[in-house]
Amino acid sequence: MVLHAVNCLPEEACGLLAVDESRKVRMVYPLTNSEHSATSFTIEPREHFGALRHCEQSGWNLGGVFHSHPQGTAELSSTDLDQPHDPDWFHIVVGFVPRLEIRGWSIVQGVPRPLGLDGG
Repeated sequence: MVLHAVNCLPEEACGLLAVDESRKVRMVYPLTNSEHSATSFTIEPREHFGALRHCEQSGWNLGGVFHSHPQGTAELSSTDLDQPHDPDWFHIVVGFVPRLEIRGWSIVQGVPRPLGLDGG
């Protein structure tokens, strides 16, 4: 995720996360931001479908999304919170300001809740 975020600068990076039954991340799919924007993202639809197909063929489910904030923190922005979300998904944000940071979030009824990223 971090390498993809760095490679996409100055634009926001984005991608999807495959999880197993225990919700452990099994695959990270770095995908194209079709908006080519530094402040918002939309996952390129054909790539989204390809990730979904690979995920399901591997016996996993899509369970999360990641994106970067090239000029911001790893907090969810109001733009992020205004988007529709699956309440079961988690959201990873790679922030670059004031330093590189990665944070995980769940969004329940529009309210962000921090998640630990300890792998446990």
